[in-house]
Amino acid sequence: MHTGIRFVTIETGERRARLVDGPEVWTIAEAWLAHEPESRRVPELVDVLGLPERSIEAALSYWADFRAEIDGVIERHRAAQDEALAAWERRRAIDAA
Repeated sequence: MHTGIRFVTIETGERRARLVDGPEVWTIAEAWLAHEPESRRVPELVDVLGLPERSIEAALSYWADFRAEIDGVIERHRAAQDEALAAWERRRAIDAA
């Protein structure tokens, strides 16, 4: 059991892990990955995200135990962002034509 973690169902019906007192776990993992390896420390994320250390630790522990699940969410979000940017660029290209 992971203390500080609960599960929510999002609009798509997908079940997601989230902090009891904060965001979904994948957002903590993505913030961790956004830092250079030498800056990947819990106090750094506490400062950046404004979450308590216990919450950051809970999210990182869950991610460590369920790496494929959380990494999959991150990959899907990045793919959706890439597609949204591509759609925006295609639309802007019509304006320029």
